[in-house]
Order: sequence, then C-alpha cells, then structure tokens
Amino acid sequence: MAVNGPNEWSELREWLLARIVHVDLTEFADPDRVRLARALTAVLSALNAGRDDEAHRAAAVVRGELERGGAPRADDVLRTHLAIALAARTAEVRVVTEAGALVVADARQWAECRALADGIEALSPHPELLGFAADLRRRLDGARRWRWVEPDVVTASVVGLAVLVLPFVGGAIGDPAVTAAGVLVGGALVFGFVVAHRKRQWSVDAGAAVGRGRV
Repeated sequence: MAVNGPNEWSELREWLLARIVHVDLTEFADPDRVRLARALTAVLSALNAGRDDEAHRAAAVVRGELERGGAPRADDVLRTHLAIALAARTAEVRVVTEAGALVVADARQWAECRALADGIEALSPHPELLGFAADLRRRLDGARRWRWVEPDVVTASVVGLAVLVLPFVGGAIGDPAVTAAGVLVGGALVFGFVVAHRKRQWSVDAGAAVGRGRV
C-alpha cells in the first residue's frame, strides 16, 4: 500500500470483519454446513489476504453457495456474507488518496461501485450493510458532480487578454468582419477555457490517488 498510516480500506476491513455472522455449524445439516464453511473461508480470505480481486472471487464463491439452495437460515447467513464480500469489492475497485480515503477515479469505477451498491441492497442484509450501501451511493453522487478547477494565472491572463484584444483590433481598423471574427474567436476561447476547467469530481480525485484500494 502506497499510503503510510491508517487508511479507509483498513478501517472498512475491520468494520466488515465485525459484520460477519458466526454460527454453530453443528446446528446445520451437512450440505448447509459445507456451504457455510466454504463461504466463510472465502470472505475471511478476502478481508485478510489483501490480494487484488480477492473480494471479487469471494463474492463468486458465496453467490455460488447461495444459488445451491438450502435451509432458509443458512441462506440468510450467506446473503449477509455475500453483502460483505460486495462491500469489500468496492475497496478493490476504488483508489486511495494520499490522505487514505477511498475514491472513484473514473466512470468505470463509478459504474461498478454503483452496481455493487445495488447488489448489496438487493440482498436485504443487516441494516448496517444497507447503511453502507446508502452512504456509498451518496459518495458516488458527489463523485459524479461537476466542479470548477482553478486555472493557472498565465492561462487565465492569456484568454482574458485575447477576448479583449481581438474585437478591439477589428474596431481599430474599422473592419466589421474582423471585429465579428474577433468576437467569435474570443467566445470560442472562453468556451474552451470553461470546458477545460470544468471536471467531474472523480477526475479531480484521480489526481490525488496514490494506488488501488487493495494492495
């Protein structure tokens, strides 16, 4: 991990570990006991191993065990563990800033995190996991918003000077065509200037990223 000290992924990992449902496997029939043991092993590996895509693999394992079907109580535990794996996957997808925060840095990460939030909510797990999904949605909404990025002084000065000078030149030489062209060019410069300095929040966050959420 390129981040020194505590970071959001380490905090999320501890929080998710505390959400794991521990049950007495002897209370379940053999098929359900096997399903629960496999799922728990996969989830614990995802939260402790720290390898890229481990949570993605864990989610696939738990989803497979859930699809096998079994006792309702076992399925309830598996749904919670699948939600935990999906929540851990959001850390794999995102990047970490120097401050240790997990953020999305592009449209692909945004879309996958949105799908993961949908997946968690569809499982109807523990209310705290639903709260995690709701909070993630709010953060994704913020990441998608446009924001103004402060331009450097030289660029702003050049554009401002061009907008003022070009129409003035046309007026000074008494040529309406040159004046009109100056106005059009000045308008194009202003438009390009605004577009160049209006970015999605995720683009701004990408500049502060120092690595993947899971390393």
